[in-house]
Amino acid sequence: MSEMFYADIIQNKPIAEDTFDLRIQAPAQAMTTAPGQFLSVFTGNPAMLLPRPLSICEIDADNNTFRIIYRIAGDGTKEIANTRAGGKLRVLGPLGNGFYIDTKYNNYAIVGGGIGAPPLLELAKRIRKEIPNSKIAVYLGFRSKSQLILEDDFKKYADEVMICTDNGTYGIKGNAIAAMPPNADFDMVYGCGPKVMLKFLAQYAEQRNMPCFVSMEEHMACSIGACLACVVKVHPRDLRRVCCDGPVFNAKEVVWE
Repeated sequence: MSEMFYADIIQNKPIAEDTFDLRIQAPAQAMTTAPGQFLSVFTGNPAMLLPRPLSICEIDADNNTFRIIYRIAGDGTKEIANTRAGGKLRVLGPLGNGFYIDTKYNNYAIVGGGIGAPPLLELAKRIRKEIPNSKIAVYLGFRSKSQLILEDDFKKYADEVMICTDNGTYGIKGNAIAAMPPNADFDMVYGCGPKVMLKFLAQYAEQRNMPCFVSMEEHMACSIGACLACVVKVHPRDLRRVCCDGPVFNAKEVVWE
């Protein structure tokens, strides 16, 4: 259940180009958060009334903390990047619907693009915990080595981690979808990243008759479903709000334009 709370900042440090690792204290009841849910974080600047939606990267239930990896994308996230350990942030959450893990499956593919990678880390962690003998393959794509994040973190839970960069400065040159095996036999495919990446991931899964669930990154305003700024089209002729109906959707339901 979501709630408004003031979170103590434990850490807020840069880890890559314009990318920060934020750790905050949260209420104990928030630890029931599902992987893929997000938080709305207020900047503290009265000139910026709307919160910034930030995905949850990791959940530490033992210490009641959230880890958030975010990239500076405007004035709001720049304000958040300027906060320091020992301060506080006003936070609403957890919000949205996260990833569902079906324990009947054993072979998983997790695909992240850029800042879409962080919410997938808690997913990999949960799969490993709930299905210890599962096989987890992770494919991550970034524009360049300077934006690379979480490679070692994913290696803690995945059997293999493939890194791709658009310019070839690290790992495989190209995108994460191109690095996936053409004759794969995954039981389940998960993804988060730019919409064009998710479109090709959905096609990849559909061509191989694999279930696929994706976390959408549409722009949000209110984060609670009131403003309809973040709607996506789903079959047959419906609109869904990413903030409260998602952000996770069955890829087959999304109208990929």
